[in-house]
Order: sequence, then C-alpha cells, then structure tokens
Amino acid sequence: MENQLKKSNNSVLAGLILLVIGGVLLLNRMGFPFPNWLFQWPMILVIIGVFDGIRNGFRSPAAIILILIGGFFLLDYIIPSYSLRHYTWPLIIIALGIGLILRPRHGKRYRNQQEGFISNTGTHEPGSYAEPMPEFGQPGYSKEDYVDAVSVFGATRKIIVSKNFRGGDLVCLFGGHEIDLRQADIQGEVVLDVTQIFGGTKLIIPSSWHVKSEMTAFFGGIEDKRQMSQVTVNPQKVLILDGTSIFGGIDIRNY
Repeated sequence: MENQLKKSNNSVLAGLILLVIGGVLLLNRMGFPFPNWLFQWPMILVIIGVFDGIRNGFRSPAAIILILIGGFFLLDYIIPSYSLRHYTWPLIIIALGIGLILRPRHGKRYRNQQEGFISNTGTHEPGSYAEPMPEFGQPGYSKEDYVDAVSVFGATRKIIVSKNFRGGDLVCLFGGHEIDLRQADIQGEVVLDVTQIFGGTKLIIPSSWHVKSEMTAFFGGIEDKRQMSQVTVNPQKVLILDGTSIFGGIDIRNY
C-alpha cells in the first residue's frame, strides 16, 4: 500500500509540474511578459532537480547538484554582462562537493523498510521483526551489512558477502559502480539508494531475489538482464532500488 501511495504521489507531482510548464509556455505564446531566461536550457536542470528534491524530501544529492548547476548557468542569462563560462568547471566541482556533503547517511530510512514482513503469499503485511534494525552508529550496527560507495570521475567495484545485507547508498557522478552481491543474502525487504548523474551502475545479484524499482530516471533506464530460466523467485527476498538516475543506467545481471 505504501509503495502504491508513493507511486501515486509521484504521478501527481509530475502531472502538476507538467501543468505548470504547459501553462507558462501557453501564456508566453499569448504574449505574457515572462523573462527570457525562464526559457533557457539550464531551466531543464533546475526543474528536474526540483522534481527530484520534492519527491525525496531533498535527501538526494542529485537534486541539490542539479539545482546548483542549473542556477549557475542561468546567471549568464539573468546577468548578461557577467559571464560565468570561465568559471564553469570550478562551479560544477563546487556543486558536486556541496551535494556530497549534504547527502544523508543510511540509517532510519532502511530500518523503516524493515518494519513489516512478507507473508507466504508474497504480499507485504504490517508488523515488525523481533529485533529492530539498528541505525547508523548505534549498537548492533555493522558496516559490513551495508554498502556505501561514492564514485566521482572514476569507477569502484565492491564484493558484498554479508548474509544479512541491509542495503545502502551508491553515489555515481561521471563515473561507475560494480556491486557484486552473489555471495550476499537478504532477509525481507532492503533498500539500495542509487544517485547517479552521467554515470552507470552494474549490479550482480542472485536470480532468486525479487527486484523492485522505485527510481526516478531521466534520460536513462534500468535493465534486468538476469538469466531467469528454471529459477524460482523468492518473494521474501526483495531488493528495492530507490533514488535518481540522470543520463545514466542501471544494469542488473547474475554473473
């Protein structure tokens, strides 16, 4: 029910943003005196950032980075006499740094995903585990059960062997990740939050895991290329992919 409500809210938000954009374009065609900078290409970055920020409560670094970069480039149109093109790359790097500093660490949101169980019929029902999932920095927390990787202008490869994998965070900016989960195991639902801009992520996971995507993708996509022949999917092992992918893709494999 919670996932369906989230998808419904995302659809309403996307619809409202499209209505606003369409209304502004219509008024502009009718001669309404909007400023010229409002129709320049950096506004696309700002709009995507605002949408992603509202959807995730501005927890995603992608939203902050896109709004900052789009805002920097818009200044060239707002103040034509002052060109920022000479400072483009330093400003982009500063925006990336601010986004990484402000990004939240994994913790309570992954615990919340565990507050329930999956019945024998494969449906998610309310309830809780006997032992609550420990939050980041609390007793019982083990970093081996999480993945936390940042790739900026580079690539990272991690092999996860935890038998109680609980999800984590992946940030990819102009780079790539390869996360091997073939030796790992999960109990119930876990969330892997992926934020990538001009990058890609390769996930190698068992064929028996059920993968659910709740990501927002712009100019990118998610492909599940696992070989599923003669494999029974276990409804009690669910990997939820959340986050934002912009000009990048996620490749899911089992080898």
